[in-house]
Amino acid sequence: MRKLILLFVVVAMAVAGTAMAQAVVSEPEREAVRGVPDKWGFALGSFWQTFDSTIRLDGHTGTGSDISLEKDLGMQKSLTDVQLGFFYRFGDRHRLDVTWTQWSRKHSKTLDRDLAWDDVTYNAHATLNSKLSANWANIIYKYSFFNNGKTVFGLNGGVSALWTKFNLSGEGEVNGNPVPATLAEAKSTILPIPVIGAHFELTLSKRLFWRAEGNFFAANIAGYDGNVNIVNTSLEYYFTRNVGLGAGFANVSYRVTKTGDKGGDLFVRYAFSGVFAHLAVVF
Repeated sequence: MRKLILLFVVVAMAVAGTAMAQAVVSEPEREAVRGVPDKWGFALGSFWQTFDSTIRLDGHTGTGSDISLEKDLGMQKSLTDVQLGFFYRFGDRHRLDVTWTQWSRKHSKTLDRDLAWDDVTYNAHATLNSKLSANWANIIYKYSFFNNGKTVFGLNGGVSALWTKFNLSGEGEVNGNPVPATLAEAKSTILPIPVIGAHFELTLSKRLFWRAEGNFFAANIAGYDGNVNIVNTSLEYYFTRNVGLGAGFANVSYRVTKTGDKGGDLFVRYAFSGVFAHLAVVF
């Protein structure tokens, strides 16, 4: 049902955009209404994230455990991270947005239950050290049906990519046989997920803007099976023609199974949300 609703919205916006070609005006006309230029710009800020994460790596001989990074491994539930953004408008209707965020979490915990990771089992009451490093980047092309200085509205298409490196070390068993030495396991993966969506911007008054955007994926393609939902909204005010401050809320959810190349499948359910604030500079 959600796919049908999204398809209906996409078709409706495409038809409306075809009928309203005059809703796009030139760059000088837009700046006269907006009070700031919109050719290109960048943003530097912070993202206060709250995580809810589950990861599983199946082995050659069995299914792994669904491991909660926060509950089972004791990783931090909240972090504050740097967020970078850049945009370039290469036409009245065409714009490219790039955003990037990086974080790292680690913890050492005595396990409450047995955990299976790949072909290794870490038993309850053993001490397990864990670390997760992640980079999250979005490269999004935006086509605007409306871009008249007062309203920007259109469709998105691009890639949302999550790079992760996950390390575990502790005493465990391999195929039911205890191993006397400390076991160390590492798994690096990249989830480059194609997304489509929509964007909206409203000029509330000169130099004051409200923005909302959503990007989504739900399919089985090229070894990836699952869905991605990325939604954010923000307010941005420019106290000069070129410099402003923005703040908003973002919610991101990955639920993806990646088919294993030389072994078991990797399942990732990675959700994070929170408020963000940034300094923006536009030209």
